[in-house]
Amino acid sequence: MKRNCQIFQLCSIKAFAKGVASFVPGINLLKQREGGGANLARYCYSVWLRHLVLAHRHGMQNIPRVVAELGPGDSLGIGMAALLSGCERYHAFDVVHFIRHKQNFTMLEELIELFQQRAPIPDEQEFPHLYPRLADYAFPSEILHDHALHDALAPDRVETIRDALSSLGNGEKQIVIFYSVPWDSSTAIQEESVDMIISQAVLEHVDRLADAYAFMYRWLRPGGFISHEIDFKSHGISQIWNGHWSYGNLVWRIIRGKRAYLLNREPCSTHEKYAKHAGFIIDYIQREYQSNGVAREQLPPLYRGLSGDDLITSSAYFFANKGKHGTQNS
Repeated sequence: MKRNCQIFQLCSIKAFAKGVASFVPGINLLKQREGGGANLARYCYSVWLRHLVLAHRHGMQNIPRVVAELGPGDSLGIGMAALLSGCERYHAFDVVHFIRHKQNFTMLEELIELFQQRAPIPDEQEFPHLYPRLADYAFPSEILHDHALHDALAPDRVETIRDALSSLGNGEKQIVIFYSVPWDSSTAIQEESVDMIISQAVLEHVDRLADAYAFMYRWLRPGGFISHEIDFKSHGISQIWNGHWSYGNLVWRIIRGKRAYLLNREPCSTHEKYAKHAGFIIDYIQREYQSNGVAREQLPPLYRGLSGDDLITSSAYFFANKGKHGTQNS
């Protein structure tokens, strides 16, 4: 009884109420998802360039030709930034239809200006909660050198990107944007057709996590990469940053309700395990730690076995490759 009282003290009343309300027929609580910054051009510019810099540092030698993003939310800004960097095809996968077309056209023009200016990467002063972090936020001219960027931003090429945004899924042109809902299927995209798969604070929401890593492995060409920033915090479900691990299964089922997605509550080590099982070679993991969370003695038996690292890992950046031969583990 005492433990249940402690749990409800930690629980966000709003999160609990949303979970209960989701059982009521006809209520769609996930009609829109808040962008969390993804509807800002400077945010998307910063996210893409952070992933690009770290990918280049850990083994990616060339700008990827085909990029896929999991969970773009209400904007395709990260994908448009990839196209303006020289990518040719961008696949956006989501579980629910979120994008706002008018917003994307405005963002594209703002992104063009940022790349033309070779603007520095917006850092933690502008986006204090944005990860992964970099040691240097200067524009990555060693990756996007002037000659390559001149070609990528040529007026006729930029116009082709505008056309691709207008006609999502038209595969007849050199530059194409695909938007697929739902994405969680092995047939969502042709196998071995993607060079890089990226996500920003998305994989913590995926329920079929082992399947997701297996799908990504199949989609990637041999030698392709995944680049994921994963947020392990409670997302407001608890008053404490890692309080979502303090709920037993019954309470969690109520909080989750019938929402299309929430949190999978998997720790960092589980992502590492699933990635390796799918066949990925992990090149780099950058963990961020946070104290003042739920103590181990407050955890239910389900999570009491969390490692010390997992319990205090608030976010992590994963970079892994498929390997040149691409042999999948059974």
